[in-house]
Amino acid sequence: MIRLLIADDHQVLKDGIKAMLRESGEIEVAGEASNGMEVLEVAGKTPVDVVLLDISMPLMDGVETCKKLKQLQPLIKVLALTMYDEGTLISRMVRNGATGYILKNTGKEKLIEAIKAVYRGDTYFSDRIKDTLITSMVAEKSKQGTLTPLLTRREQEIIKLIVNEYTTAEIAEMLFISTKTVETHRQNLLQKLKARNTAGLVRIALEKGLLG
Repeated sequence: MIRLLIADDHQVLKDGIKAMLRESGEIEVAGEASNGMEVLEVAGKTPVDVVLLDISMPLMDGVETCKKLKQLQPLIKVLALTMYDEGTLISRMVRNGATGYILKNTGKEKLIEAIKAVYRGDTYFSDRIKDTLITSMVAEKSKQGTLTPLLTRREQEIIKLIVNEYTTAEIAEMLFISTKTVETHRQNLLQKLKARNTAGLVRIALEKGLLG
């Protein structure tokens, strides 16, 4: 069972989310919070796997809360929940440790899918959020003149497919190569980008604008 902490300063929204998740059978609401300080307090005394974190909250916003939460309890996964799809805001949440980002108009099925994904250690961004994030990262990289690792054409193809959540078998079929070759490229990418796992690989690729 996935233990979820819902953090939002609107009770109506929290009640709506609880209603949507009530019959999921795989997710239980372990706690609620109305501001960033309460998130840290509740997560500090209640076993939590995933925090569904609103960005716009009183006392401490979601961006700062995410940073502090990951410093205190790095094993807790953070799924950002907001009505804002601004690239800079998304980038800041990703840098502070969020591995998912969904909008408040997300439907029940997508919400459950997102919670499960970040719980597994995967990333979850809707196509709209991915496009916004990639555009923002590329623009920021160009502005700062940041050096990025040099990837081969094949590595670029594979990392784009990984970000879009294709499996090893699917990537192999699409590129007409063996699954062993895909895994070799994946390991090379992990080493080049100094990532520990696939979730880290996706985060770094987005941060460095390697998908543009």
